Amino acid sequence: MRSNELVRQLAATMVGVAASIASLAACDSNEQTGRSQTVSAQTKLCGANLSPGTRRALLDALGSRTYDWEWSNQKHLGDPAEQDQKSLGDAAKKLVSGFRETGVDEYQKYPLCYAYSPSVVNAMIDLSFYFPKAVPESPAPQLTPYELGRLSLARSSRAYLFMECSSSKFGSGNEPVLIEAELGRMWPPASESETVRMDNLNVLHAVSLAMAKELGCKGDAGLPARFSARSSVQSPPGRTPSPAPPRTPPS
Repeated sequence: MRSNELVRQLAATMVGVAASIASLAACDSNEQTGRSQTVSAQTKLCGANLSPGTRRALLDALGSRTYDWEWSNQKHLGDPAEQDQKSLGDAAKKLVSGFRETGVDEYQKYPLCYAYSPSVVNAMIDLSFYFPKAVPESPAPQLTPYELGRLSLARSSRAYLFMECSSSKFGSGNEPVLIEAELGRMWPPASESETVRMDNLNVLHAVSLAMAKELGCKGDAGLPARFSARSSVQSPPGRTPSPAPPRTPPS
């Protein structure tokens, strides 16, 4: 009996080692395939490198000990020959060509990617970009404002980050282009908390900063190199709150 148990344990160990080697061999194919692999998924999201703190925030948001992610290969410019994005550079090119094609349109969505947990059902985070008309003058009551970028707004279910990008790629001269990054959670927590809102913003900041660098935004569009967001709950006096347009991330 004991001899058989030792044989089974040894076989299980060898299988585990083989799986680890296969996983390491696959980690370099992330950008080429459009799907992250087991190892690279632990440190990257949408082509952005995650700090240990941001990685923890993502895992907490998914309620998981591991995650994976995929590019959101949805076409919006009506060109059937348009290639699916396989890198952050491809996503940035879509963003630029979309702006040159349609200009400012706060309802035109430019999907980036989504993250999910391989082990938790319906645990998913969706990330995308928009070109809004203006920064909201005052947030809706259910959204908490933060000093990050031009303005950031967050709640348990989603987060918004507004940044101004001055880049020659947009062909807008010296006029900065306003970009809105959005994070949506498929199944948010039942209650609001500062911890959940900060997790949302932490992840959104990492992806937005990576996109700002890819677009060549002057001064990284005003985003700090390390995540930091201070709440500014007090709204300007004499203004009526105007909520950001509601958008639902794809399921």
